[in-house]
Amino acid sequence: MHSPRKTTVAASPDFNFENYGSLGLLRPLTESAKVWIDENVSRQGFQPYWPTVIIESRYINTVLDGIIGNGLVIR
Repeated sequence: MHSPRKTTVAASPDFNFENYGSLGLLRPLTESAKVWIDENVSRQGFQPYWPTVIIESRYINTVLDGIIGNGLVIR
C-alpha cells in the first residue's frame, strides 16, 4: 500500500534581495511588499531606485528580520 505524498508548494516571494557586501538591494515584487516598504523604510537619504531600497550592510539583518516577522517571503 502506498502512503500519500505530502507536497509542499513554495510561497511566491514578496521581495528579491541581492547582497553586494557593503550594500544590499531589496526589490518589492508584490503590492504587499511595496506597502511594507512604504510603512517601514524611510525615503530620506539616498534612495534613487525607490521602491527598490538600497540598504547599508549594518541594517540588512534588521530589515530582513522585520520582513520575515511580518510573514512576507524573501527570495
